[in-house]
Amino acid sequence: MPSLSRKHLILIGLLAVLAAVTWLEWRRSDPTLPPSSSAPPLPKLAVSLRQIAAGFREITDLAAVPAPHPATLLVVVEKPGTAHLLDTATGKRWLLLQKAVATASEEGLLGLAFDPQFAVNRRFYTNSVVTEGGQGKTTRPGNPTMQDKTTIDAWLFPLDALGAEPAQPLWRVLSFDQPYANHNAGQLAFGPDGMLYIGTGDGGSGGDPHGHAQNPRSWLGKMLRIDVAGSTAAQPYRVPTDNPFVGNTAYLPEIWATGLRNPWRYSFDDTGRLWVGDVGQNAWEEIDLVERGANLGWNVREGRHCFAPPAGCSTAGLVDPVWEGAHPSYVSLTGGFVYAGVAIPALRGKYVFGDFLVGRLWAIEPPAVGSSTSTAQFWLTDHGLMVTTLGRRRDGELWVGDFKGTVWLLVP
Repeated sequence: MPSLSRKHLILIGLLAVLAAVTWLEWRRSDPTLPPSSSAPPLPKLAVSLRQIAAGFREITDLAAVPAPHPATLLVVVEKPGTAHLLDTATGKRWLLLQKAVATASEEGLLGLAFDPQFAVNRRFYTNSVVTEGGQGKTTRPGNPTMQDKTTIDAWLFPLDALGAEPAQPLWRVLSFDQPYANHNAGQLAFGPDGMLYIGTGDGGSGGDPHGHAQNPRSWLGKMLRIDVAGSTAAQPYRVPTDNPFVGNTAYLPEIWATGLRNPWRYSFDDTGRLWVGDVGQNAWEEIDLVERGANLGWNVREGRHCFAPPAGCSTAGLVDPVWEGAHPSYVSLTGGFVYAGVAIPALRGKYVFGDFLVGRLWAIEPPAVGSSTSTAQFWLTDHGLMVTTLGRRRDGELWVGDFKGTVWLLVP
């Protein structure tokens, strides 16, 4: 073998470093790879995925259309600003709405929820990030007259669900500024109390640099709760009188809970409990049961661990997560639902969730009565998806939405 010059040796070394860095980035971003962990293997439940549809763009949410429409109708929400109706029985699809949205980073059309009185008023609501005139700053540094904002909007569902006409916008319910293009959260969900719950991220960048999550006068890093029953353009929502901070001028009255980082997906189970998948910073992902007036701890803590300061933080008044998972076995949590279907008996009553960057689905047992910690975790299935959302069918079965454009059904 011929000897190598110093120049060649340096070049080979640089190529080796580049290859190592490239491999690490690929390992982190490829969802088909199983998570690396030294923890003992989890018990496996007999669950798999069946593809229902493909060809969508950057799926962000899945929502079952309520009665009186067929139970096979599903809304597929796409990040670039469109939502389609999909008949999961026939594969046919129609455009439901198209909206101009900001699409940088984690912005876009992010969530959709149907009004509890949908059968009477045909209303539904969307959560999106838009760019509008204002006193903008970081999100549009080259144009200080523009500002990115989260907007919650009311819509009227078409009388003909099969595509004869699109949904009609009604009015803006609520809006607030977004200082950065990430950590916008994006979910909407109605609780069994008929109130609309709006999960907001801490506003972005990293580490909550402006302290939004612990600021009681900030919209960001919160779970909000408003009443849209009987709303109009003149009064798009009311503050429920039983919100925990009504009458306390130190807090926005819309706040239900504080201390969230990026509650990307959350849901109510059949007992009325609010399950929140809160995306972590760089060490811990967490699942929370969020109750009235709770402080979930961000950015004092990440999961159960001190963040700011990194040691010796005060935990007084902070609510522990139900479950936490360490990186790199979990990287970007996608919250899900408590399974209430019948097709997979072993899964009934368990909370199912995924991860945007780790190609695996899991489930945990809800906490026992009197406990705040999940008692067991299960591995469901590995896959090659970038799971952005789960959706709950009217009969309790679960869909899975892949950011790459496919919809799947959880099956035995």
